[in-house]
Amino acid sequence: HKEKSKSWQNDISKLDNWQYDEIQDTWTCAAGRQLLYRYESKEKTESGYEIRRRHYRSESCEGCPLKANCTKAQGNREISVSFQYLRYKEQVREKLRSEEGYALSVRRMIEPESVFGQIKNNRGFRRFLLRGLQKVSLEVGWLSLAHNLLKKVAADRKREKTVQE
Repeated sequence: HKEKSKSWQNDISKLDNWQYDEIQDTWTCAAGRQLLYRYESKEKTESGYEIRRRHYRSESCEGCPLKANCTKAQGNREISVSFQYLRYKEQVREKLRSEEGYALSVRRMIEPESVFGQIKNNRGFRRFLLRGLQKVSLEVGWLSLAHNLLKKVAADRKREKTVQE
């Protein structure tokens, strides 16, 4: 939804609002200046996934009237682009535009909200007691387990009542 907003579409710093020329392998910013290819880098995530990024830099941002809105950097504008990521992003956009994708996204918005509401309001959970990513993950696991067990007990009781009647 963010990408559909006017503020996103008018934000000249966003790569989505720039033009890419495949033949010359250059990006063109909102001011019409070209960013030229410099090098390619590889980086591995914690899970072992390899991300390939292509790095581009503007020849000169000097005297550009849009520079303050485009970048906070002192020198020329630089970007790094993962074309694999852009392809995945476009595939997801296409799926979300379909009727089935829209129905799934609407359902997804509703389903977890009730769970968070249950945990916060009915169970009184407002803040984590532990610190650190591992400990917080463990705490979330315990909360999820408790929530699911309580849901199962309620469903079993409901089934028992209908069988007895």
